[in-house]
Amino acid sequence: MGQARGGRIQLIYDYEYLLRRLYERLPAKTAKASRFELPRLVVERVGTKTVIRNFKQVADVMRREPRLLMRYLLKELGTSGNYDEENGMLVINAKVSTATLNNLIQRFVKTYVICPTCGAPDTRLVRKGKTWILVCDACGAEQPVPPF
Repeated sequence: MGQARGGRIQLIYDYEYLLRRLYERLPAKTAKASRFELPRLVVERVGTKTVIRNFKQVADVMRREPRLLMRYLLKELGTSGNYDEENGMLVINAKVSTATLNNLIQRFVKTYVICPTCGAPDTRLVRKGKTWILVCDACGAEQPVPPF
């Protein structure tokens, strides 16, 4: 890059110029999390049951199968329930607070939706044998995730 003159190296470009040029060529940072917003859960209690009225809408935003999300929630809560496909609602056979459901949904998003490498929500779950793999469509990373 440089030529030796009397034991000293002469630099063709200075460090500041190269650094400035590098930062000019980097793509602009975008807030990835801002384009991925989950709708608020519409939770209703009917007797001893809890109903999530907009369950299908939440699953669609995550780009996950509603039955997969239902399986995760019911396993974490240690209870039973069923998914009403006609109305897009999840009926949980237990009294569950909205805060608990929100925490579980956030944990699901962090583990099974957001790419741990680039932070993009553009992922899909692929099953290879008994292992679930989180495949990122944005960066191509593949990450095994815990089974549910």
